[in-house]
Amino acid sequence: MVRVPYVARDELDAYGQVIYDRIRDDRGAEDVGLQFRALLHNPEAAGYLTAMGASLRFQSAMPDDLKELAIILVAREWDSGIEWTGHAVAAARAGVPEAAIEGIRTGQAPDCLEGAYADIARFVQQMTREKVVSDANFERVHDLLGDRGVVDLTMTVSYYTALALAQIALQPEMGGGRVSTL
Repeated sequence: MVRVPYVARDELDAYGQVIYDRIRDDRGAEDVGLQFRALLHNPEAAGYLTAMGASLRFQSAMPDDLKELAIILVAREWDSGIEWTGHAVAAARAGVPEAAIEGIRTGQAPDCLEGAYADIARFVQQMTREKVVSDANFERVHDLLGDRGVVDLTMTVSYYTALALAQIALQPEMGGGRVSTL
């Protein structure tokens, strides 16, 4: 059960409604998801955060499969059923093999992954678990993605970690009758 009430569009001032509409439009959704509606108690901050997320999702320098792989790795690290449920489907659509998705879901990454997928998994886990990315792994990922791509990967991990931490504190529901597949 969510710890703060969900904000409805008509409860916001004109500026807040602009942000609400942008969040909805950026995601091509009929309405704003519940996790974002919980964050809209601070429309300006929610607007900045969700704009960052939209940029990383829809304008990333990373190939879609690596981007979605990184997102589900972060979702798994933080046990985020909300992000996992949506992005595991997106990862499969982007070409991430089902065996890799299942291996991540069951906590077998990076050992269940090969090549670039394993390097991305190590990068994510080093950031979130070890709080340091080794020079060797950074170089492998940098060689793969270049300057912009490695920055996009870093910011993707940061953004989805921020969402996961907000979910931990605020406990928003998934909404739409969805059930976690994590």
